[in-house]
Amino acid sequence: MKTIMKKTASAKKSADKIKQRTILLLNGPNLDMLGKRDPEQYGTFTLKDVEKAFASKAAELGFNVRFFQSNSEGELVSAIHEAMDYAAGIVINSGAYTHYSYALLDAIQLSRLPVMEVHISDIHKREPFRRTSVIQPACVGQISGKGLDSYLIGLDELVKKHILKTAKPEKPGNPAEAANGMAALRNKINEIDANVIDLFCQRMEVAEKVAAEKSTSGALVYDADREAKVFDAARDMAPQGMKDAAASLMRTVTRLSRARQYELLLPQLRSQTATAILPMEADGSLASIRKVSFGGTAGSYSEKAAKKLFPKAACEPAWSFSDACSKVMDGTADAAVLPLANTSGGGVDAVYRLLQQNFFIARSTELPVAHVLAVLPGTKLNNVKTVLSHPQALAQCSQAIATRQWIAVQIENTAYAPAEVLKRGDKTIAAICSEEAAAVNGLETLPIQICDTNCNKTRFIAVTKKLIVTADASRLSIIMHLPHRIGSLASALEVFSDKGLNLTAISSQPVPDRPWEYAFFVDISAPALDNAAMSVICQLSYELPRLQILGWYGETPEKKPNSKRKTKTR
Repeated sequence: MKTIMKKTASAKKSADKIKQRTILLLNGPNLDMLGKRDPEQYGTFTLKDVEKAFASKAAELGFNVRFFQSNSEGELVSAIHEAMDYAAGIVINSGAYTHYSYALLDAIQLSRLPVMEVHISDIHKREPFRRTSVIQPACVGQISGKGLDSYLIGLDELVKKHILKTAKPEKPGNPAEAANGMAALRNKINEIDANVIDLFCQRMEVAEKVAAEKSTSGALVYDADREAKVFDAARDMAPQGMKDAAASLMRTVTRLSRARQYELLLPQLRSQTATAILPMEADGSLASIRKVSFGGTAGSYSEKAAKKLFPKAACEPAWSFSDACSKVMDGTADAAVLPLANTSGGGVDAVYRLLQQNFFIARSTELPVAHVLAVLPGTKLNNVKTVLSHPQALAQCSQAIATRQWIAVQIENTAYAPAEVLKRGDKTIAAICSEEAAAVNGLETLPIQICDTNCNKTRFIAVTKKLIVTADASRLSIIMHLPHRIGSLASALEVFSDKGLNLTAISSQPVPDRPWEYAFFVDISAPALDNAAMSVICQLSYELPRLQILGWYGETPEKKPNSKRKTKTR
């Protein structure tokens, strides 16, 4: 009997040891088709490649592995149940079940095992329904968007942070901490979170029914009075010290509810909002742009940008940026090329003011800006006392100007500066301009680093009278005016965040004839006529005093020089 008992105890000890050193890798529906399924999102590796790399990583960490894949929800649930008897933890890619399988959520919670959720693609940057994970509250973490490495990073974190760490012996004298410590609290939070998500989904289902009612009644999605009552009710229900937080929570919930309603009603509301000017298809063409106007003269940066944007078009100089736009308005030019912002000097205020008129951005590009100090022939650096240039160029060279205590004089355009130096014939005066503009006017350039930075770039835009949306459009620019209330800017920006849209630029300008009111210029990274971006524009059109689309356009990249291989002769 003693021998049998010893063998039984030894077997149990051995089983426990195996359990402490075994990880289950669980893959859900369609993951057996890796290598064939949408390689752009999921790569070209196969499930066998995943399992091989996973086993190798687990061996490095000192763990055994078991693999299981199924296209059936029930089989995945059963696999989790069975893992309770042999596994120290689970790495799971539950595929599409991620977004709606509460059965998997319940199984993970029941198992009490540390479970790491992984995804090959970045679910937070994909379709709206893929951005929600109903199993996440029961998991110890989530890794996504790293391709095959998502599995390996997830395994590493699971083992080091949630298995080996918790496997360490408890400090003596702390039984209460072991029973009711952080792990227990986190489990409780996970349970509450699961309930919160469930209730949120129920609320959104009702919101969708509300949208259906509004589609027939014509009622507005945004009802400020109704929402104010919801916030007040939240404050009343919350204890002292949590009232503002409760109201803030409901503001987020109601904002997400409105966003869902606008998304569903977009086909119906499109013609009634700022989106009305957008075409049904992104099939616009820039082929009709044959004559381009720019502010400045030969050798100006604007001329460089115009030739880069429209290499086959005729380029015509104008005295100012405003005059260049006037040529577009009167039809003597098809587009005007304008500098919008610089990496060190910031935005060009005059151009932002012009954009508040009836122009649309049709294209953009970046241009390296390398200013030189142009002087009359024979001028020495110590002779220079005054520098002439456009305010932007002066700002981009502010350090050299301050260090040498030069007097800075503003003129209309950098390209006019060398002509003015030549006209004055004074060796104490220099121009800050392009090397080309200096050469055109017969000036010499002094060997001095004039720019504040070696990485000085200006973003140029081409504006037209009509909106043109080309198939390669990737940037949406808008102007929005905000209501006079606390947090209005943050609330507007959260609408973009809710849809996973990336803002690439934001700046403000005073609204003409309306003291202390500001227009916000916002650039959004989004493919042409992207549904999420359209939904946001639709929503903000109703909820802000004014929203104007400036353009949905593509960008002309900087050309890289061709590298020719040199053949060595022996």
